[in-house]
Amino acid sequence: MALKKAKNKSRDYSRIKIGLVLALCFVFWGGLWARAVQVQILRGEELAEQASRQYFSQEKILGKRGEIFDREGRVLAQSVRSKSIYANPFMMDNIPASSARLAGILDADPGSIQARLDRKSSFVWLDRKVSDRVAHQVSSADIPGVFIMDEHSRVYPQKHLLGQVLGFVGMDNTGLEGLERSLDDRLSGAEMVMIMQRDASGQRFNLLPRQPDGQVDGQDIHLTIDSRMQFYVEQALADAVEDNDARSGIAMVVHVPTGDILAWANYPFFNPNNFRSSTPDIWRNRGATDLIEPGSTLKPFLVAAALEENVARGDSLYYCEQGLWRLGRNQIKDVREYGWLTVNRILRYSSNICAAKIGLDMGPGTLHQYLVNLGLDQPTGVQVPGQTSGLLRPPHTWRDMDLATISFGQGMATSFLQLARAFTILGNHGVFTDLNILQDQSSPVSSGQRIISREVSRDVLAMMRDSVERDGTGTRARISGIEVGGKTGTAQKASPSGGYSDKYVASFAGFLPAMDPEYMIMVLVDEPTRPFYGGLVAAPAFQRIGGRILASEQGLGLRRLVLESSGEAQGASTSDGSRFSIVPRQDVEMDTSHVPDLRGIPLRLAVENLLKAGIEPTLQGRGVMVRDQDPGPGSSWSNQQKQITLKLCSES
Repeated sequence: MALKKAKNKSRDYSRIKIGLVLALCFVFWGGLWARAVQVQILRGEELAEQASRQYFSQEKILGKRGEIFDREGRVLAQSVRSKSIYANPFMMDNIPASSARLAGILDADPGSIQARLDRKSSFVWLDRKVSDRVAHQVSSADIPGVFIMDEHSRVYPQKHLLGQVLGFVGMDNTGLEGLERSLDDRLSGAEMVMIMQRDASGQRFNLLPRQPDGQVDGQDIHLTIDSRMQFYVEQALADAVEDNDARSGIAMVVHVPTGDILAWANYPFFNPNNFRSSTPDIWRNRGATDLIEPGSTLKPFLVAAALEENVARGDSLYYCEQGLWRLGRNQIKDVREYGWLTVNRILRYSSNICAAKIGLDMGPGTLHQYLVNLGLDQPTGVQVPGQTSGLLRPPHTWRDMDLATISFGQGMATSFLQLARAFTILGNHGVFTDLNILQDQSSPVSSGQRIISREVSRDVLAMMRDSVERDGTGTRARISGIEVGGKTGTAQKASPSGGYSDKYVASFAGFLPAMDPEYMIMVLVDEPTRPFYGGLVAAPAFQRIGGRILASEQGLGLRRLVLESSGEAQGASTSDGSRFSIVPRQDVEMDTSHVPDLRGIPLRLAVENLLKAGIEPTLQGRGVMVRDQDPGPGSSWSNQQKQITLKLCSES
């Protein structure tokens, strides 16, 4: 009996043990299933994304930014490969120690680097676009979690040449100013996503492009600018500003038949390679953004409108009041005391009083419409940012004094770029011609719309020629060997407190040659000290620029129109009775070991061949043929610089 009770008791313990084991198994498997549900269902997407971040990562790589070239294929802006340093703090063993080592290499503050590495991020920039030496030092240090990436840096090989027009890019190769900004969509490289795979130790073992077939690099841009001509223009502009102790200056050369901008200079110069050390006042492209009162450079358009509307003729007489005229309670003054002047002499001598009388005869509506048709109230088609629209009030708000002052270029404002376009229209015989700085410009620069008749345009061009070639205000723009036409401008600057200040803007706009223009050259000097007249400040810069163009020709084929003085030339007449001749191109034997014989040949041909030999001549007198020379033919050069003076035939 006792034995039976013992067996039952033992059997009861076995059942308990089995139950406990089964219960433990159910708990264990239940926990596994619960964990599986949590991992697979509740947190499945989150954990899968976390695993993907650990073993797969994406890098965005920008293609190379397009390069900018001048019209001859010379590089103005290019992108070069550079190295940038970044880190993954999650892969670093000892951040404080690594920060100290990196600070020594990167010449940075260890605390600043450690603060960046302490961020909860898998990608941290340490330094960008470093030198090859620094990149090599970082690579040799072999710091875990620190990597080197290839990027592109923007470089401007010509330094300050065309600086304000080109603009610059930021650290991420995004255009911030100038053409770099306005053409950013074309220049920027495409973004390509790269997938990196890493093994358990964090080493990259595969690199797969997600967009391998797309166009990655940006588009190259070719400008109408000629960098050699740009260099000459910048030199002449810098001299004009510095010689006259002025604040700043702008100069431009336009190929009249096409509207192509061949040179566009701003001074003080700006080097885009060092934009961080400059200021917006320097890198701003004043020719597009700033408003100026054109002053007397507006008078050719006033006269053109008056002739076009039959308000006046070239020989119409106006009384200039001996230099002082009262209009209402205001006075208008001339620099000199003129009496009766014809319209062509009014433009030649730049009389404000007579210009005001012509404007009053014409009326505000007519003058306003011509200024609008010339585009003085609207931006040009040049693709530069920040262009102004000009300041031209509606004609119904003009009083008599407003009309009078606008007639000689005060009381309204326009940009240098808009004024250059207006002169290009005049030089292109009155046909609307927009300016252009891109060689692949898709839209036509000439609309074919005639603003001024061809006959009136030629009459005004002849008056501008007389302003230079005779006894007008632009005589300092004369260039031996070719007829020049132009107009001076001296505009008093408005005062911030109202009225006008004692500061001036001196300008000169002219054509080369005068009657059938190939080039339009415009120079503006802001706030020169005395003298401040355009004929004394800006016209000499025009002469220097035009002389270099005449000597070099820059590959565009300047028409060789000279006064007829050679039996070999074929004569031609213009509508105003002047005789011209087209001189065929010739070659001169240029033996630089001795002084060549240049007597009796056209001046242009002599200058061209001397410059090809590296000799820059000095000119004496006026004319188009070489009469004599010093030193004489066949003699030895007096020094290593090989200097020669050409004495010209006087004009008849």
